[in-house]
Amino acid sequence: TSASPEGPFKDANDHAFVCQADQGGTIDPSAFYDGNTLYLYFKNDGNCCSLPVHLYVQQLSSDGLSLVGDPTSLVQNDQQWEGNLVEAPYMFKHNGKYYLFFSANNYADGSYATGYALCQSATGPCQQAAENPILSSDSKQTPPLIGPGGETLIQVGDQTWMLYHEWNVNADGSQGDARYMAVDKVNWPDDKPVVAVNGAAPTN
Repeated sequence: TSASPEGPFKDANDHAFVCQADQGGTIDPSAFYDGNTLYLYFKNDGNCCSLPVHLYVQQLSSDGLSLVGDPTSLVQNDQQWEGNLVEAPYMFKHNGKYYLFFSANNYADGSYATGYALCQSATGPCQQAAENPILSSDSKQTPPLIGPGGETLIQVGDQTWMLYHEWNVNADGSQGDARYMAVDKVNWPDDKPVVAVNGAAPTN
């Protein structure tokens, strides 16, 4: 915490805020305000040790410094495209509906991709979208898209934007050795998120 946004920030705690040691540990925290209630989303790192991987939510106190109640599992890696993990949960509200975006599979290659689940509330239950993944590697893009994930969404006026990381592309179209940050508009035909990769025309 810090007394100002400029810092300095200090961790005064003597233990981890969340650590699911019996589930491989905990990573990828993401906070979300719903009205006056604050929630924390995170992933258990079960893929480290051949355990199931879940995306969890748990309510936070009003100051964000303590947890309330118990964590609730919203999504598990039970789809073929997800491989051995789901991660990077990010809750987003659009037109009164709750969308839990997340990434899945191996970030180090072209199998990494992004999907979402439609949730009944900030704490679920959630149903994975039939059209998942909504953002995945595409050799037909210019330049080719390789391994997009780690998504964050922002709303600017009436426009939604998704920021995510992807692998750079070599001159021959193969995967490079660095990851770049990308940003693309998200369109909402029939209240379903569609990413306009590389400025693609809106989908209606």
